Parts: sequence; C-alpha cells; structure tokens
Amino acid sequence: MQNGTNGRAASPVTRPRLLVVEDDPEMCDLLMDVLSGEGFLAESAGDGAEALIRLRTDTFAAVLLDKNMPGLSGLDLLPSLRTMCPNTPIILTTAFGDAETEQEAATKGAYAYLPKPFTTQSLLEAIRRALEPRHSVAPSPSGSRGSS
Repeated sequence: MQNGTNGRAASPVTRPRLLVVEDDPEMCDLLMDVLSGEGFLAESAGDGAEALIRLRTDTFAAVLLDKNMPGLSGLDLLPSLRTMCPNTPIILTTAFGDAETEQEAATKGAYAYLPKPFTTQSLLEAIRRALEPRHSVAPSPSGSRGSS
C-alpha cells in the first residue's frame, strides 16, 4: 500500500467497526494500523473460514476482503457474505486482478474493487463512500460499485 492519507479521522462518536479479511500478516497489520489511525475500529480475520465465523456472530459496518487467500478466496466468499450480511458493503482487494475479475466481483456483490497496490487515500475514500447512508444497502444487480 502506498502512503497518501489526508489525515482526517472518523469521529469518535461514529467509530465504524470494520472487518479486514487478509491472510498476509504484514498487509493485515498495515491495514489495521492505517484504519485504526483514521479512527475506525478495525478487527481482522486471517482467512475466509474465520471471516464466516466472525460475521455469523458480529456486525460490521464494512468488510475489506482480500481476493487471494488459501481455502476460500474472496470471490468464493462473496455470495455467502451477501446472504449473511446483505447491507454490509464489501470492498474486494487484490494484487492479481483484471477487468474480468472486477466484473465478477461486482456481479457477486462487491461494493468496490481495489487493485493492489492502492494508496491509503483510495482505500479510505472507498471505505468512506461505502459508509455513507445512501450506500447502506446491497449493490444493485447491475454491479454498482459506489460511484456517484
């Protein structure tokens, strides 16, 4: 991830709870540090199975989901996550993506798609857009990815 934060933190009153699903410990730590530094309550799951367990018992404002993980990939998880938490925006990240992957992610219900490396600013913008009240519903079948 490249640096580019604008320094604004979420209000302490509205600290949204985010789930970071990332199997790379260094990337997970980096994301957790960035999100916590911006005022989010960031929690992590190291793989798809752990994410499913967390989402069965906990509620999150948004999910940051890595595409390539051992076992269940982010793309494999998307349909289950859409069923379990239909109003939770899911942002799919990947270092191995293309236009076809982006379309598949949108079709399966990803709110946004961020190819790695992404800047801190682009990550935070995607999360803030996803958390806007008008985006607190599942994406349309046409694959809306939050562009207004």
